[in-house]
Amino acid sequence: MEDQDRGMELPQRVRGAARAGPPPVLSEVTSPSVSSRIRVGRAGTAEGKRRRAVTEPRGPAEPRRAAEPGRATFTAPVVEDEVTEWFGTAGESSPAAGLPRGVEAAPPAGSLPLTGPPVTAARSPGKPGPALTALVVLVALAVGSLAALVGRHVTGSAGNSAASAAAARQEAARDQAAAWIAQQVSRDVIVSCDPVMCHALTAYGFPARDLLVLGPTSPDQVTAGVVAETAAVQGLFGSSLATAWAPAVLASFGSGPARITIRVIAPHGAAAYQTALSADLTARKAAGAALLKDQRITVPPPAAGQLAAGLVDRRLLLALAALSGHQPVTLVQFGNTGPGASAGVPLRFVDLAASDPAAHLSRVAYLRSVRAYLSTVNVSFRPATMTSVVLADGQPALRVEVSAPSPLGVTAGPGSP
Repeated sequence: MEDQDRGMELPQRVRGAARAGPPPVLSEVTSPSVSSRIRVGRAGTAEGKRRRAVTEPRGPAEPRRAAEPGRATFTAPVVEDEVTEWFGTAGESSPAAGLPRGVEAAPPAGSLPLTGPPVTAARSPGKPGPALTALVVLVALAVGSLAALVGRHVTGSAGNSAASAAAARQEAARDQAAAWIAQQVSRDVIVSCDPVMCHALTAYGFPARDLLVLGPTSPDQVTAGVVAETAAVQGLFGSSLATAWAPAVLASFGSGPARITIRVIAPHGAAAYQTALSADLTARKAAGAALLKDQRITVPPPAAGQLAAGLVDRRLLLALAALSGHQPVTLVQFGNTGPGASAGVPLRFVDLAASDPAAHLSRVAYLRSVRAYLSTVNVSFRPATMTSVVLADGQPALRVEVSAPSPLGVTAGPGSP
């Protein structure tokens, strides 16, 4: 037996040869979908039947691969969602099936191994991520803050521009009023004003001793002869200046809140002032009529009408009467240098033509002679200024002017000292 057993040698298995017997049973494994895993129950169980009932499509399912002899095939349909491929390898059976043990199959060209990094699902294009949303919010906040800052800057700039323009208009009106008072108002007259206006008057050369500064505790302003009515002065006295204490306007500068009005103060009230003004008007008419009868005075029609109406300051009338006794006089016009003066305020300057045909004097010599003589007349009607001017038609003239305000009731004659 032993020998018999020795005579029957066992066959040697050649490396790489297939074993005898039926081939091993392999199952085809289908790669799962990327987005979900597939759980398949056993065919005979209730879970398996329910899974197949849910995942089977409405039409007949096409087998993914024909059955091969000797190989068991998984016939249940594969559950798939919206992603059914993973770079071309999903749904394919493993290429290593049927290869000898220890031999690995190379991955197909263009494919990636299933053991690689997981694929991140693509974000919906309509839904920005948290970082992008935060960035958009920050940008919106920055833009809103910048817009608010620009709005405030524009508003502030507009407000500053309006305030600067108003301040410039007020300063311009104050300068014009101060210059006019310094040139036109007599040094014998007290001028009342607010502190800022008084400071401007001293800057233009008006004597500080002739200024009355107005304020809540200032003395009664009726002791002055002229008041510079500014917004500050209106705040102290309201409308009482125009209605009760200073009804006549000598000049006005500016407009609106920047308006400055130079008024004549009526020390005894508006009613007494109007009475004195009416009496003075009667006297001016009489003096004007006398000048119109003077043969040594040449008067053009417009100036003759002003003399007859009593519109000329009585000091000018007296000065002209005195001058005509010294040499012939040729009048051109009467007027006032105060813009916006009241209608009843007398005219305070006269333009004299620079010619004297009778004496055959030159223009320069004539003007010099007139100026010299009028500088010696009575101080009550002596002109305040005598200036050479050129009229609109090119004619040279001598402007003779008396100071403001016009005193009421002047009675001195040409021969008085």
